[in-house]
Amino acid sequence: MTEPHLAALTGPTLPPFTDQPVPLADLPVGAQRVRVWADRPARGLTRIMLVDAAGRGCGDAILRGDTLTVTLPAEWSAADRVAATGVIAHLVYQDTAGS
Repeated sequence: MTEPHLAALTGPTLPPFTDQPVPLADLPVGAQRVRVWADRPARGLTRIMLVDAAGRGCGDAILRGDTLTVTLPAEWSAADRVAATGVIAHLVYQDTAGS
């Protein structure tokens, strides 16, 4: 993850619990530009959704307990997938970093 990614994520934090996804950030991830949404419908469950400029879903992640599952487009370059995974990991693990 590059410095611009970290700077863009300084402000947004994951919502405590939600009835629907909330927008967190609009940022470049590798060569992609994505809008990041998050949802926490239940204790122990966090979902992160990536949406492209056209409003189409282009990746997601689910954290259940300690297991993080990330799904990204196969046509993205390896570097873009690594950058997106880094952004997602930063978001989902920021709450527990200090505990």
